[in-house]
Amino acid sequence: MQRLLRATCPQLAQVTGLSLVTVHREIKGLEVCGEVKRVGEQVRGGRPSPVYEYEREYAARLYVQMMWDQGLTRVEIERWDMAGERQGGSLGRYVAVENESLDGRIEDLLENRRVYGVGIYSEPVLRRIGLCEHLSQRLHCPVEYLNAAAALAERAEGCATLYLARGEAPQGCIYRRGFFHEMGRLDLLTLPSSWNRVDYSDHTLVEEMVARLLQIITSVVTPGSITLYADFWSKRLTERIRFNTQSKLRGVAPSLRFGECSSRELQLALRRAVCRVGDNSFYPSFSSI
Repeated sequence: MQRLLRATCPQLAQVTGLSLVTVHREIKGLEVCGEVKRVGEQVRGGRPSPVYEYEREYAARLYVQMMWDQGLTRVEIERWDMAGERQGGSLGRYVAVENESLDGRIEDLLENRRVYGVGIYSEPVLRRIGLCEHLSQRLHCPVEYLNAAAALAERAEGCATLYLARGEAPQGCIYRRGFFHEMGRLDLLTLPSSWNRVDYSDHTLVEEMVARLLQIITSVVTPGSITLYADFWSKRLTERIRFNTQSKLRGVAPSLRFGECSSRELQLALRRAVCRVGDNSFYPSFSSI
């Protein structure tokens, strides 16, 4: 019902595979608690069927973004209704984000609404181990850290995806056996420079950093193909990276694809990913290379 937003009981029975009697019983229960409302009737040659509409404001999803901002952690929280429309937001800055730091702001933003899922996006160094568990227990819903690469990736067996943002460590994942597996802290790998110090106008350094990263990932997780997203690709740079990677791997490198991705496009992908929090077919099992 949350996905259809408006449907009759026969339609819901067809979609869910449940009996019509079971669907009627469940819909009546949702109507009593205010989660759905009757909005009309549909007549198709027989008895009219009541049409029910899901109350989009009955429940919400939350998107939390945490980023460094002039020595503080900038935390923006957005509330979305079940149709994926933004209904409110809250912004704050913290010296350090503890497990309980966001509780009051989240409660004010929800205004007693039920929460279906929370997605948190941050640089890997800002992740707190206990934050997801704390919020999940408090809000009684799935809470997940979002991976930028997984938000951009396609479900293709053996395909690895990397997202490279200026001044940040790359994020990566690989899709295997129906799941996205995160690659862990890629800023901990031994490379010529740290990612937050890279001058992206220095194509020689960028080429070597990316080629070595691809060499390590290929050696460890053996992907069938790799897709790299960034906003600084040029034809010359991608050609140099292909050649350098092939040289390092002696001609056995996986196929490489380069995709353009602005910060705005990434945010759109992450917001779509929030709607899949709790879906085991999407969210990564965390593993480190």
